Amino acid sequence: MRIISGKAKGVRLSALNSKKTRPILDRAKESMFSILGSSVQDSVVLDLFAGTGSLGIEALSRGAKRCLFVENSTNAIQVIKKNLRNANLLKRTVVLKINVFRLLDFIKNKDIKFDLILVAPPYKLLDLDCGDRKRIFSLMEAFVSKQVINEKGVIVLQHHKKQKVNQKCFKQLNVIDERQYSNTQLTFLKGNVTETD
Repeated sequence: MRIISGKAKGVRLSALNSKKTRPILDRAKESMFSILGSSVQDSVVLDLFAGTGSLGIEALSRGAKRCLFVENSTNAIQVIKKNLRNANLLKRTVVLKINVFRLLDFIKNKDIKFDLILVAPPYKLLDLDCGDRKRIFSLMEAFVSKQVINEKGVIVLQHHKKQKVNQKCFKQLNVIDERQYSNTQLTFLKGNVTETD
């Protein structure tokens, strides 16, 4: 696992010794950032279920202004910080150990808006029979309704190709693109401005 492009290109990233995390394929990561293009430059990024921090670190390397990493695992937090130090990107970050479903309470009185939100939960949380599936979708929609994401901001959800994630799952978000790489699907979403309050 490595940083693909930008200021820290080629830096190798440490992985987590856990079956719960599965690093995104370089091909999928490269494609994701190609689609996002110049919008990453000077953006404020939120990396949810951050794991090793690979996605947020890639964004920082490509010119993102700041990144908030949110992860609940102590081991993962240590790996994220190690990877940020190795890439010399620690100064522009906050690494937060918290359950992602408590994030909105944590930031509600803080003047912060994101341009890019990267959501990569463990695949099992998006299974059709998992209660957390709807909670994750509700959280993503709350970023729009509570104006945590800028009007033109993008959310990228990483999930297994067999997990049906489509427009029917959302009211305040529009699916604007979908890409598949091996078993991984990337779903790109933007807020439906006409339906926000």
